[in-house]
Amino acid sequence: MRKLIILCYVFVFKLVAIYSQPVSTFSSIPDPLQRLRNYHGNTSQVSITVDSLVELNYYKLFLYNQKNPGAIGYQIRIFSGSGPRAKDHAEKARSIFLSKYEGIRDTLVYDTPDYKVYVGDCRTMSEVLKLFEQVKKDFPNAFIAENRKIKVSYE
Repeated sequence: MRKLIILCYVFVFKLVAIYSQPVSTFSSIPDPLQRLRNYHGNTSQVSITVDSLVELNYYKLFLYNQKNPGAIGYQIRIFSGSGPRAKDHAEKARSIFLSKYEGIRDTLVYDTPDYKVYVGDCRTMSEVLKLFEQVKKDFPNAFIAENRKIKVSYE
């Protein structure tokens, strides 16, 4: 009898665990292709026909981009150092940057054994070069770091 009660508890626990899982982790993400298909404006004369393999690859890329946010771009590394006081020096460089350049995103990264401070999330080389010319005056050892995953907001 005791084994039956324990078995029932285990069964109920597993059921609760299974049904408490979310149905889809991407249900709240707007799908641009579906929005275009469902758009019925007053003067809408657009119909979208897509091959099933193209649509499948589109959704694979869409889900990949949702799981891995960001884009390939450029940032400027204004500090890199290791040692017992490296974190303090990195935070000091970061605070100096933030006091002079408001509104530009910065990132403090600990990449064993170095502390690094990156600034600017630039999509193009021309954009990062403009920022680099300004930053180089205050941080002469700064350099452009390519192909980092940068955060992009589409708002």
